[in-house]
Amino acid sequence: MKTKLLLIDDEVVTLRMTKMLLDQHDFDVETCLTTSEAISVLTTSDIDLILLDIHMPTIDGFDFIKLMNSLRIKVPVIFLSNRDDEYTKNVALTEGVKRCVSKSTEIGDLPRIILEVLQNV
Repeated sequence: MKTKLLLIDDEVVTLRMTKMLLDQHDFDVETCLTTSEAISVLTTSDIDLILLDIHMPTIDGFDFIKLMNSLRIKVPVIFLSNRDDEYTKNVALTEGVKRCVSKSTEIGDLPRIILEVLQNV
């Protein structure tokens, strides 16, 4: 059975390119452009892992984690970010995010990172 991923990003090009990369590694990837779409998917589908852009237009990744917690949705999250600052990474990890991945330098390693995170959940 394929690993089911939910990829959430408001940038269409990034969403499509990341999905293509993950499809090549045999992941089952559902995509959402908005966090409201993502909540709908999470409440109706079994998802193994969430890939979430930190900077979304309506609510950011940190608020999305809080919303998930309030809805008792327990799915591991990897943040995707254009920023590589240590402060954001540290705050994300204290909020329960499993890993922060830089879109600019680590996106090619994403399939390996996903497998590592899932092995440690």
